[in-house]
Amino acid sequence: MHVLALNMGSTGLKAGLFDADTQGTLHKRTGTNIESRDEAPLATRADALLAELAQSPLLDATPDIVAHRIVHGGDRDGATRLTQGELDSLHILSTLAPLHQAPELALARAALMRWPACEHVAVFDTCWHRTMPDIHRHFALPDSLHDRGVRRYGFHGLAFASGMACIAKLAPTRARDRIVLAHLGGGSSLCAIRDGRSINTTMGMTPLGGVVMGTRPGSLDPGVVLYLQRALGMSEEDIDHLLWRDSGLRAISGESGDMRRLLASASPHAWRAIAVYASSVAQGIAAMAACIDGIDVLGFSGGIGQNVPAVRMAICEQLQWMGIRTDSIANEANREDISAATATVSTFVLPIDEEREMVLEAMLLKQARGRLNHAPGC
Repeated sequence: MHVLALNMGSTGLKAGLFDADTQGTLHKRTGTNIESRDEAPLATRADALLAELAQSPLLDATPDIVAHRIVHGGDRDGATRLTQGELDSLHILSTLAPLHQAPELALARAALMRWPACEHVAVFDTCWHRTMPDIHRHFALPDSLHDRGVRRYGFHGLAFASGMACIAKLAPTRARDRIVLAHLGGGSSLCAIRDGRSINTTMGMTPLGGVVMGTRPGSLDPGVVLYLQRALGMSEEDIDHLLWRDSGLRAISGESGDMRRLLASASPHAWRAIAVYASSVAQGIAAMAACIDGIDVLGFSGGIGQNVPAVRMAICEQLQWMGIRTDSIANEANREDISAATATVSTFVLPIDEEREMVLEAMLLKQARGRLNHAPGC
């Protein structure tokens, strides 16, 4: 069985084709990354991405199942079969994740038309955090708003699930310990994990909150938004654009939200942005550790977390009081275990594979539906 994973992010498409058997064994045939053009209309962009994908060596086999990453699943507990009705339902959540949800749904609609005979499955970044205790899901707002969906959902669930799979391979005895995972990229978030389950995370109702990000501010005094509107006369559209696209590293540096460009810059504003980012992540790690009574393992993933030693070092140097110490040589070499000999916390660099997690969830859904279809009385 061939399963195609379509992982649409805010800057492009990652895709992977897997062979899967009935026992759930996966073999990744190949993968590819395709950058998207943000200026094009969503439907046009989706069609262009799929057309480019069709010309790649990736599709040397027709998929039987297509797995789609959808960032916001609301209260959904797991992967679901993707239909036109489900797409319409998920579209309601687009305002909560505008950089991701609408492009992902546009791609899914285009894929349904391109492969109408395939089974299409939606997997969600929010489902991983359904294990969070109630105290970490509530905002300090009236219950009536919580009941209407104004609550903390959390994101990057596929990355965190893959990170845990990496730890289970690297250090099997540590997988049930107190773990903080730091998924750091254009969007960044942290997760506190105990006994293999999400306990708390830095993002909330939308992917805007938490630590500083490439173009997003992270957690912000809500009074700032009211001031922008009331005192400065900014429109809802202007504020929306500011918070999603013109804040974070881009705003602080006045140059770019791309960490690679900032590291190559001689501007003091660029280095200030890097310092603010590292401080924000370090504070977030400490906050996540407080939710699980300490920390035994710290894991880094994502484009920054996995590939930028200088940023990892800047973060970890602020957390030496927690027992987090890195080996400079191992860190510079991007080794999987970068813990110093004197560290009491194990620190890993995790080569995550979100597409594999997507396929695993899609196969679990297929197996569950098969059991239901063959149950007595069906």
